[in-house]
Amino acid sequence: MVEIFRLPFMQYALLASALIGTLGAFLGVYIVLKRMVFFSAAVAQISTAGMALAFLLGFNPTLTGLIVTMLAVVLFALKPSGEKIPPDSLLGISYVGAFALGILFIAKAAQGAEELQHLLQGNILTITPEQIYLLGATFLAVGVIHLLFYKQFIFIAYDPAMAQTQGYHVTAWNLLLYFTLGLVISLGIKVSGVLLIFAFLVIPAVTGLLLARKMKHIFSIAILSSLASVVGGLYFSFRLDLPSGPTIVAVLLILLMISFFVKKKRDVFHG
Repeated sequence: MVEIFRLPFMQYALLASALIGTLGAFLGVYIVLKRMVFFSAAVAQISTAGMALAFLLGFNPTLTGLIVTMLAVVLFALKPSGEKIPPDSLLGISYVGAFALGILFIAKAAQGAEELQHLLQGNILTITPEQIYLLGATFLAVGVIHLLFYKQFIFIAYDPAMAQTQGYHVTAWNLLLYFTLGLVISLGIKVSGVLLIFAFLVIPAVTGLLLARKMKHIFSIAILSSLASVVGGLYFSFRLDLPSGPTIVAVLLILLMISFFVKKKRDVFHG
């Protein structure tokens, strides 16, 4: 295994996947606790549509995807009161609409199907040093924000009603959380594709919640399972000549199934 990761392109892929996986697993705990899985799916698809539009118009896909994602985050977080459309319906409409627009934009773009496949599946093995620097800066910025406001984010995630009564501006804190999520999604998709970034945002967090009760342990297990899937997924994708993103997701699912059976055994033993 060590020999494989001595190859420069595998080292780049490992570092980029580790950065995206760590951020995704960490933020994924909030997503699962706040029941925002559909929200993250909608935002990911909207970001993809923004990048598809950039390919069509000849703009910078990373910047365009980021701008479109942040606009969507603001609209979702600051939806007007008294809105008759239920939130889940609004997310569903946004997801379907963004999915359709992304396909239509790509269909008219010069590179067409190739770019669509790249956005959906990604290709972590083609990561460049510049993209790693950008991911590193994102990792640092998001890490500092969540380190400074860890207690506030946890309180808002667990009991937003109580947080509101104690004077917390829940909408503002949610908006900041959504901004960090949108940043990670938009930059992660350009590198790894929708499939992998969405998997990082959901599966490791569920694994952590199955195996741990304390928040610090949930975060730790989520991140460790994400990193283990990165190493294992890249190794098997290289050895078996498989797409890297789906292989990493497959390892994530295996770890999730193992954690499920471990929890069942533990419940029986203690029950």
